Amino acid sequence: MSARDEDLDDGIDGDDDDRVVFRVAVTAADVLRVMVVRGIVFHDEQGVGWSDEFDDADAAAVHVLGECDGQPVASGRLCLLDGGWAKLGRVAVREQWRGRGIAHGMVGVLMQEAARLGVTKLKLHAQVYLEDFYAGYGFTRQGGVFDECGIDHILMTRES
Repeated sequence: MSARDEDLDDGIDGDDDDRVVFRVAVTAADVLRVMVVRGIVFHDEQGVGWSDEFDDADAAAVHVLGECDGQPVASGRLCLLDGGWAKLGRVAVREQWRGRGIAHGMVGVLMQEAARLGVTKLKLHAQVYLEDFYAGYGFTRQGGVFDECGIDHILMTRES
């Protein structure tokens, strides 16, 4: 069952007041909430410029929203590419929600959506400190460190 078919619970602690629900953003309001999370995390916290954060790929991307009690707390996107590839990106969790496994839930939903769409190969640009996090999902580092928006990144890929 895909994220489009059913809202997904992160299952972290069973406390109904702290439950995060993930879903594919299908309405303009959902997409706006995704963009709010990205603006807070990437622009405000990490200093990424507005023109770098929001790009042409947003129009065709599959956006995923994570909410708790109606509040947007996490985001991610999946960009479909040629040759059976997709790029996972813009995974963000608002600061006060970090450390609860929400990023794991977001990556799981993005990978589930990629599989539903028939994608067999995934890539991403990971911030260097997240290499082990993504390796836990079967992603492998390809090449060296490069600068993206003033932040050190690495290319990682995964083929199923």
